[in-house]
Amino acid sequence: MSQLLIEDVVVDGRAVDIRCEQGRVATIEPRTSAGAGAEPPEADDVLDGRGCTARAPLINSHTHAAMTLFRGGGDDLPLLEWLETRVWPYERGITEDEVYAGARLAIAEMVRAGTLFFNDMYWHPRAVIRAVEDLGVRGCIGQAFFDFGDPQSSRQLRGDYERLFADAGTFSDRVSLSVSAHSIYTVSEDSLRWAGELACAHDAVFHTHLAETEQEVEDCAREHGASPVEYLDRLGLLSERTVAAHTVWLSGDDVRRLGERRVVCAHNPTSNMKLAVRGVYPYRKLRAAGAVCAIATDGAGSNNNLDLLEELKVAALLQKHHEGDPTALPAEEALAMADANPAQAFGLSGPALEPGREADLILIDRDRPELTPGHSLASDLVYSAGGGVVDSAVCDGRVVMRHREIEGEEEIRAAAREAAASMFARVDRA
Repeated sequence: MSQLLIEDVVVDGRAVDIRCEQGRVATIEPRTSAGAGAEPPEADDVLDGRGCTARAPLINSHTHAAMTLFRGGGDDLPLLEWLETRVWPYERGITEDEVYAGARLAIAEMVRAGTLFFNDMYWHPRAVIRAVEDLGVRGCIGQAFFDFGDPQSSRQLRGDYERLFADAGTFSDRVSLSVSAHSIYTVSEDSLRWAGELACAHDAVFHTHLAETEQEVEDCAREHGASPVEYLDRLGLLSERTVAAHTVWLSGDDVRRLGERRVVCAHNPTSNMKLAVRGVYPYRKLRAAGAVCAIATDGAGSNNNLDLLEELKVAALLQKHHEGDPTALPAEEALAMADANPAQAFGLSGPALEPGREADLILIDRDRPELTPGHSLASDLVYSAGGGVVDSAVCDGRVVMRHREIEGEEEIRAAAREAAASMFARVDRA
C-alpha cells in the first residue's frame, strides 16, 4: 500500500506533518522537524495541508444511500403516504445498476461533507458495497429486510442474507455487514428472531428503524401488548451491537431499556421534522441512561441532503428549542454524536488523531468566512459550518478528495441522473 504524507497541517493547535503507511497513521511530527525548505521525506503521495486543520472524519449512523435517486421526488407528504406512494412502488423494480449509481452519488456527497463511514440499509447491498470499494470509503452495509409476514418473501431474503455473509471474505476490510430488519411493522416476529440470530452468529450490527411514529407505538401495543422497544427487548434484539434509527416516541421505561442495553440510538432530526413525526429525540434522557447517542442523515429522499455538519446544527438547535434551555446539546457533545460515540459499535477508532489509528481524516479549511475568527472549532463546525468547509479527505491512507476535487464526480452525477430518470419513468408508465 502506498505511503501518504500530509504536510503542514494543524492538529491540536500545532503545525505538523502526518505520515500514513499501510492504511494507518504512522507518525505525527512537529512541522519544525523538517524546517522550511528542507528536503521532505519520501512518499508516494503528498497532500498540502496548509491553512487546514486535520480531524477525524464523521460517522453517519443511519442512511439509505441510493435514495439520492429519490431526492425531491416525493416531498411534503406524511411518512406512510410517502412510503406507500413515492418510495415502495419505485423500489420494487429498482435494479442493481440503479442502486450503484445512487450509492456512488451519495458517497461523493458525504465525502464532500466530511463523512467517510456510513451505516446503510437498502436493496442490492452488493451494489452499495461496490460503490464503497470504488470510491475508497468505509461502510457497514445491510440489505433492507421486509417480509410483511409473507413466508415466501422471508425465505428469499434469508437466502440472500446467507449468501451475502458467505461472501464476506471477498470484500475489503473497509466493508462490514449488518443485518438490517426494516422495522417491527414490516418484518414478522419469526423473521425478526432469525435476523437477530444471524447478527449474533456473525457478530454483526443489527440495524432497524424503531419508535419513529406514534402510530407504530400504538399498533405495537395493540398487537403485542408492549412498546416497540419492549417488544424488541423481549425478542433479545437490543444490545450494544443494535443500531436503532429515530427512537423519538419513547417512554421512560423505553429509555431505561435502551440505556441498559447500550443501544446506538441514531438521531435523524431533519427527516423527523420533515416527515412531521412530532416526537423529539430525548437526548439528555438517553445519554443519562447510558444509550449511545449518534447522529444520522437518513436517506436523501427524506432529508434531502447528506451533509452531517448541517444535521448537527439542526440537532443541537432542536434540543435547545424543545428543552427551552440553550445549554441542551452543546457543540462538543453534538460533535461526539458524529465521531466518538458510535465509533466502537462500528469497529472504528475514536476521534483522537494519533499514530496507530486507521488513516482516516478530513482537512478543515480554516480560512473559510464561516470559520472566522475561529474562537472555537467545535462551535464553528456545529453552528456555522456546512460541508463546504471540508477541503480534503483521506480514507485508509488514500486521498479520496483533494482540495474539493473527487475523481470522476462529473460522471457520477450524470449516471445518477440517468438512473433516476429510468427508475421513475418505468413506474410512472405502468
